[in-house]
Amino acid sequence: MTRDEASGTHVARATAHSSGTRWGTSWRRYARSIVFALALLRCTGGGETDLTGTWTGTMTDSVAGIGTLNLTITQTAAQLSGTWQSTFADPTNNSGGNLSGTVADSSTALVLAAVQSQACSFTVAVKRDNTDESHFTGTYVAFGCTRAGSGNLDVRR
Repeated sequence: MTRDEASGTHVARATAHSSGTRWGTSWRRYARSIVFALALLRCTGGGETDLTGTWTGTMTDSVAGIGTLNLTITQTAAQLSGTWQSTFADPTNNSGGNLSGTVADSSTALVLAAVQSQACSFTVAVKRDNTDESHFTGTYVAFGCTRAGSGNLDVRR
């Protein structure tokens, strides 16, 4: 590229070569950089894995103890929707309802909204497993109920 002094802009010019014309060296470096970046993104995933599916695992609650958790998730772009069900040894702690959430490059957040009145709902900060796309863990806090519960979850698809 050369600078056009009259307009103050850079202008790409082809240079003569024995086999025809070729673009300047800076253009080839730029093109190689783009190809390298795209290949790197492909190797590292580039985007988030779709979370659509049925996820089953454990929920360790500070009040209710250890139970099972079932999530049915549908992902459309960055939006999550679905249902959830938790089951504990004491059936008074069992709950379920609707799931919503968002997926971003560096984080995934869920809201597990209980359908029973006065049952706890949960906000979940998800930690994706970098080595297994069919596994995630998370920490949560309860809201919308009288108890101040929190805990962890560990699920697989």
